[in-house]
Amino acid sequence: MEPAYFLVKQAIEQKIEEQEYKVGDYLPCEKDLGEIYNVSRTTIRKAVSMLVREGKLTIIRGKGTQVAPTRMSHNIEELMSFTELMRKQGMIPAIHDQFAKLEAPSPKLAVILGVKPEGQVFHIQRVRFADEQPISINTSYIKAEYIKGFHEKLIENEQSLYRILKETYNIVIHDTEDCISAISASKEQAEVLNVGKGAPLLFIERRAYDQKNNLIEYSEIYIRSDRYKHIIKMRKN
Repeated sequence: MEPAYFLVKQAIEQKIEEQEYKVGDYLPCEKDLGEIYNVSRTTIRKAVSMLVREGKLTIIRGKGTQVAPTRMSHNIEELMSFTELMRKQGMIPAIHDQFAKLEAPSPKLAVILGVKPEGQVFHIQRVRFADEQPISINTSYIKAEYIKGFHEKLIENEQSLYRILKETYNIVIHDTEDCISAISASKEQAEVLNVGKGAPLLFIERRAYDQKNNLIEYSEIYIRSDRYKHIIKMRKN
């Protein structure tokens, strides 16, 4: 027989799935939940802790336990754009606060992209939303020679950048290399992503290559860790 805390966890999960508890709703307090399920507060605490670890509940200090929004999950073996990923998981994607400009590369970018100091790169920035909530700040840099004639109107329609590269420039992103780390949100990032200063974020440095192994894009992505998770599969050779 399953332990009591696991049965309580399943019961709460079912209420979330059936939308008896909707996203943003607060659960009854520990005492009331204990009476509902006829178990101790310790049992309730264990069940809630499991759901918090799974990202289904979140604890708001001074307020209580809230039903969390669905987290986006990404199998790292599967290459797809953020737009495709959101739509696949039933979310409504949107893009705000975007811009594109031609500029001289920083010394770091010149080395990464193989651009001469007098060369130019396109700097593209977007804030991605899922279901009207900010998810990530995406900053991309692409060698100007790859996308001649690129200008801001090309990103006004909320298309995937990879789709624009494919349909407009016949550039197909074949594989990517991600370096993932955990950071704390700066004041500016916190304001954009609607989280507290110091909140945990995933930081991804991405290099995207075409089929000829040309480095097409270097990007820096800051993602809310409460709304997104990376799934990494490892196999023994």
